[in-house]
Amino acid sequence: MPESLAQRTFSSDTLELQTIRNWLREVMQQQGCSDDCVNDAILAVNEACMNIMQHAYYGRTDGEIIIEILQENNFLVFHLIDFASPVDITKCQSRILDDVRPGGLGIHIIQSVMDSMQFLEPPDNAGNLLELKIDMNKQRDQG
Repeated sequence: MPESLAQRTFSSDTLELQTIRNWLREVMQQQGCSDDCVNDAILAVNEACMNIMQHAYYGRTDGEIIIEILQENNFLVFHLIDFASPVDITKCQSRILDDVRPGGLGIHIIQSVMDSMQFLEPPDNAGNLLELKIDMNKQRDQG
């Protein structure tokens, strides 16, 4: 059973992204995560929050995003809950990488750096629940 390490609510204002990143770094460093784990998780959660802000809340700044960090064995688990309309999961895909243009790479980035990404059944009154997992001891190949 995962152990909850921290939980915090943020607004859907993009100005919150720096606060989110700083909070994640602090919590993860307290858990003794590797630098690669910290950096990759911050990148992925930042991308996921940006997607929530842009695509779930359509740029509205009055929405809420709850981030809970849990530990499950050697993995950190991030639950991102929003209160926007449920997303069509079939449309949550990375675009073709050969299609060179700005934007649209958030899901590709998240899936590239995290061990898993999945949508779960959200709690009552919530719109969406995204779960991201990463190995706390992750080391990128240095080759």
